[in-house]
Amino acid sequence: MDFRTQYPDFAAVEEHIRRARAERSVAIAHAFIHTWEAAERGLKRLVGAISRGLDAEREQRAVEADAFVKRWVAKT
Repeated sequence: MDFRTQYPDFAAVEEHIRRARAERSVAIAHAFIHTWEAAERGLKRLVGAISRGLDAEREQRAVEADAFVKRWVAKT
């Protein structure tokens, strides 16, 4: 069936209806991409924070293991 035969009252605005569907698809795609990018940024921040914490812990253990440095570093 053709759009004009199925919906004769809306035949004059058929092109507008088809364009609106395309615009809605584009809007959904943009929303999906923005959500994906935000999740990616958040994951990078989380990994960076964990990495910095592990580096600090590793450095603290190295200082604790070195007897010479241990004498010169103030205890916290």
